[in-house]
Amino acid sequence: MKTNDILSEKQKLILELLKRNNIDKLKDFINSLETPLYFLNSTNFDLLTLALSLNCTFYIIKLIYNRCNYKTLNYVVKDIYHLYDMSNHKDETIVNYQNSLEVLMDSNNNVKSPLLVSLEFSDFQSVEFLINKGADMYFKINGKYILEILREENLLTIRKLNFLLKNGFSLKKFKIERLSNFEFKYIKKCLENFVFDINFIKYLLNLYKNKAGISKRKFNHRVNNEINKIEIPMELYLKYLDRKDYKKVEYLYKYYGTEKTRSFKDFILFYLNYFDRNFNKKSFYDFFNFIINNENTFPFSKEYAINENETIIINKKLKIVELIKNNNNLKLETFLKNNNYILHCLYSSKSEILNLINEYNVSSDIVDILRKYFLI
Repeated sequence: MKTNDILSEKQKLILELLKRNNIDKLKDFINSLETPLYFLNSTNFDLLTLALSLNCTFYIIKLIYNRCNYKTLNYVVKDIYHLYDMSNHKDETIVNYQNSLEVLMDSNNNVKSPLLVSLEFSDFQSVEFLINKGADMYFKINGKYILEILREENLLTIRKLNFLLKNGFSLKKFKIERLSNFEFKYIKKCLENFVFDINFIKYLLNLYKNKAGISKRKFNHRVNNEINKIEIPMELYLKYLDRKDYKKVEYLYKYYGTEKTRSFKDFILFYLNYFDRNFNKKSFYDFFNFIINNENTFPFSKEYAINENETIIINKKLKIVELIKNNNNLKLETFLKNNNYILHCLYSSKSEILNLINEYNVSSDIVDILRKYFLI
């Protein structure tokens, strides 16, 4: 059965009128109905969601909302988007993304709410209208928040997030753990909005208005109080630590709380060891190289990082000497292969390798292995 066959004649008529975006003819049609307009709504045909998806004018959106007497906007409908030609839609992202909304049709089992649809199409005037009429930004569809669905559809943008934040969206109700799969720019935006919220801004404005002085210590204390309002889940630190994206780990660290510095150091060292999957200390070496080569706020001094990396280098050199002395060519090659990342730091010149060869009277196999990895 074709999808058109499940629509009544009146549903087909209003669908065509909505596609034409003609409010006068739409009003005439509504006035000609013998039953209330909301009688046309069904489980897979909702006039408000339909009008939003067809890019109808804001006046049509308001007309349908008022005439359908919606008791709530927090509902879902299984929409049939593939009926609608979207080639003339104003949002080029949507048009280019799928041409006829086939992707959105399949996403989230094709279940939509009015607020989700208005956000999908970047119809911010309608988004604000719906929120003011009671549309819940935290309303879940199939167990997912609207923000999560937009991310899955690849339709989330900073502009959309900013709009939601401006209209009251907050990490107070949306647990930060649910942001773990989001791009970092969205995590950062949500954190900054939650921490330095309207109350903090009012506090600063009040200081300025009253020309009240404040000591640096007191100001820093207030800032730290704001930062400590939220606890970053360890999973977020681990996600970026494992990726060696240390700038993001550093950004998150400022929300950790200065009184927990010792525990953060232990946490980092523990998981650097955990991520040392090849047992070659590369995770430690890369992290401490970041500390050495970048200005940062991590609770590790450059001196500490230099000493740690020097210790790693010394131990690698001792291991190589041990394997050469034991004439263990198989273990030597395996060791050099697993530690290839640091070989350039072990010996500063070819002459040092030649001295090793002469000192321990190594076999030709060992010589060949050393030539291979140190290019002598």
